[in-house]
Amino acid sequence: MSGAVSDPAEDANLLAAEYVLGTLCGAERATVEREALQDPGLRAAIAWWEARLAPLAALVAAVPAPAALWPRIQASAWGTAAPPVTLFTSAADAPPQVLSFWRATTAVGFALAAAIAGIAVFRPEPPVPVPPQVTALVPLNQQAPVFLASVAADGSLSVRPLTTVSVAPDRDLELWLLKDGEKAPTPLGLLPASGAHLAVGTLSGHGPGKILVSLEPRGGSKTGLPTGPVLYGGGI
Repeated sequence: MSGAVSDPAEDANLLAAEYVLGTLCGAERATVEREALQDPGLRAAIAWWEARLAPLAALVAAVPAPAALWPRIQASAWGTAAPPVTLFTSAADAPPQVLSFWRATTAVGFALAAAIAGIAVFRPEPPVPVPPQVTALVPLNQQAPVFLASVAADGSLSVRPLTTVSVAPDRDLELWLLKDGEKAPTPLGLLPASGAHLAVGTLSGHGPGKILVSLEPRGGSKTGLPTGPVLYGGGI
């Protein structure tokens, strides 16, 4: 087990996760979006995270927008009510100038699509590395994630906080791996509140299970099992 180590590829993947989770400030989000335009790997990681975390949206109940919201948006955008919008049910109903505009923009759209298809065929993007396995560690009584855990192909584990985490001076957080079908978890090491990167061989080919975080006395558990409450957990 080693101390903190910087892995650029893994850092980029976790940055994409924070971008998708919405934990970055405005300037950081803008930086990620600029870098993604030039970095196929970052774009792939963002898309992968969006697909991975989209099911979490199902945990939140839909809330209808207030009836007065759209008039407020109109007033903010145009200063008064929005200009009227005319809808045509068919091309025959549209004025000649509108029909000409549709035809011109459609032709341009087909030309752009053909050009993009040619680029995709004749200039394929380089292969993108597969992102590591990830899980959000959430409190047992809440849904908002507190840590983000990432398991690389070599079995190393990175854990990054998504919010401010405070621990009493006489206590430490400790990481555990509980494999499916087993009753006792395996200790992985202490977890600073600021996060850590741990070289843990037991996570190589670990199979499904859970990563847990318990609150322990200073220095961690002396029994090889959690002695304090399990605060956070997530499946991998």
